[in-house]
Amino acid sequence: MTKLLVSAICFRQVTPVFLGLCVGIAISIVVTEFLKDSCLEGFSQSVQLPVNTTDEFEPQQLNAEERAKRDSSSEDRKPPLRPRFVRDELGIRDKLFVGILTSQETAETMAVAINLTLSHHLQKVVFFMESQNQPKLAKPLTMVAFSDDRVLLKPFHMFRYIGDHYLTSYDWFFFAEDTTYIRGERLLEYVNHLSISKDLYLGNAVEDAHALYCKLGSGFLVGQAVMAKIVNELDWCTKNAFSTDADDNIGRCVLHSADLPCSDGVDGIPFYTFQLRNNFNFDVDIKVEEKRLEFKNSLTFHTVHTPETAYKLHKYFSRLDLEQTYRQISDLQQRILNISASAPGGQANFPWPVGVREPSKPKTRFDVIRYDYFTETHVYLETDNNNIAELQGVHKQDVDDVLSVTKQKLREKYGDKLEYRRLVNGYRRFDPTRGMEYILDVALREKNTEYEIHKRVHLMRPLSKVEIVPMPYVTENTRVSIILPLRYEDRARMPTFLKFYEKTVLTAGDHSVLMTVFVYDSGDSTSSTADPYVDVKAQIAAMEKMYKDGARIAWMFIKGLRRSLSAVATDSVSYRRCSSRWDSLSSSPTSSTVRRPPFPRSSTSTRTTATTTGTRSSTLLSTMATTSRAGS
Repeated sequence: MTKLLVSAICFRQVTPVFLGLCVGIAISIVVTEFLKDSCLEGFSQSVQLPVNTTDEFEPQQLNAEERAKRDSSSEDRKPPLRPRFVRDELGIRDKLFVGILTSQETAETMAVAINLTLSHHLQKVVFFMESQNQPKLAKPLTMVAFSDDRVLLKPFHMFRYIGDHYLTSYDWFFFAEDTTYIRGERLLEYVNHLSISKDLYLGNAVEDAHALYCKLGSGFLVGQAVMAKIVNELDWCTKNAFSTDADDNIGRCVLHSADLPCSDGVDGIPFYTFQLRNNFNFDVDIKVEEKRLEFKNSLTFHTVHTPETAYKLHKYFSRLDLEQTYRQISDLQQRILNISASAPGGQANFPWPVGVREPSKPKTRFDVIRYDYFTETHVYLETDNNNIAELQGVHKQDVDDVLSVTKQKLREKYGDKLEYRRLVNGYRRFDPTRGMEYILDVALREKNTEYEIHKRVHLMRPLSKVEIVPMPYVTENTRVSIILPLRYEDRARMPTFLKFYEKTVLTAGDHSVLMTVFVYDSGDSTSSTADPYVDVKAQIAAMEKMYKDGARIAWMFIKGLRRSLSAVATDSVSYRRCSSRWDSLSSSPTSSTVRRPPFPRSSTSTRTTATTTGTRSSTLLSTMATTSRAGS
């Protein structure tokens, strides 16, 4: 009894909640039907959503009208035009462009000196001057002259010319005057360590604590993005070029265009420049200046007043760079030797010389590289046609150079104990993977005993750094012309040949021409009613009308030859190349008479002859009585 009383009390407490849920669900069901239409109507009035009834990935069946419309649009669509070079398609640019401002007075002296000392290190060096009367230079160089003689606007004319011709071809642009000596190899090495993603304006600022401009005399460097901004603001720069100093005009233009002040370095890499004294004398002052670290690390030197000073500076720094290169080679060779001691086989199996790849191993006897035997005056069996030849020119210089190095190395190893006397035997060969190898047997004399000793010396002239030489663009524009004589008994096989030719050549759009020559008897009629080749001509005319681009097809006829060809089965029609084209031959409606030469005899029966020519088409100059053209 107590349990029933407790359950009744609990049910009485839950009953209002249960009834409230039931009433709420019933009301929501009824009211929703009335609100659905009004909500959708208001939503459709505010936002119009696109309704896609078909899935674009589902297959659809097109009717004849839609298919014809799609085909016509695809025919009008032009094929994509690809660049000639891969570098243009991928956006690959050269590294550095150098523009030098010169004048008519200094073009024959300072400009030539800068070109001789700089052009062989960099990819592009262009000189700009303000006069149209270019001087005749002994050494050719790339020169651009402007008709505007105003000196203040010459830098902006240079910028505009670069924007029109070189803006998208280079990553960095360096500008200087012709009185500036530039260490081209060091400048290119400096640029290779910079990121093209940064907007940079590098150079030597003018002597002012608040100056924001770089000196043109010491040279300044800008990136491709900054150069593009300068080109876009050239009109403003030209209107505001009111200063007599080119540094101010150029600096103001860069500051307005790219909002960049002059900087003497980036990411801890300084851009060193060196100012030479006004009365700088290389022979006297070089002993003092070479002790300064700034002098040896500078990329540019200004102002250079004479070309002789530029040549002396170039010789001095070339010698420093060469000595540094030799030291680096020696250090690398020593490091390789130290590492080779821990390699399998040790130093004994390591190739010589150090740092040069091992000799190529021939796979067959045809791959063996032959040694040439030589003496101090002659070379033996150098070619298959010569047994002996005198050493001349560069070959004589090569042998003399090898002997000079041999004497020097023997002197360094043996000192004054042994004296060089003569060359006994000499062998040399060129290995494309390594370089020129030499084996010398030399006779030496001992100074104490007067005995003659023979020593074998191995030398090698290794190949330098391999460079990729850009080649001009090559394309195939050769047209293949096919001449097909057709006789009466072969006309039934012609439709099969035309279908195969259409499938293989015409559909592919190959650069070729098929000229079908119909051979008639002198009594055959060429009218449309009695023509034995009327069906073949109609098929050719239809193909000629269908395929107008790329491969072409045409026909002509010859009368008075079919009987001769059938009587002499071993004769073949011969053709000879001529300078006229098929186009001119096909457009001539007149007939011509040609003398009939005798047929050349052949031991092989020929039914159909096809002749392939080059770019120029061929015309028939063989035995024909009357030649005419029937066009479609």
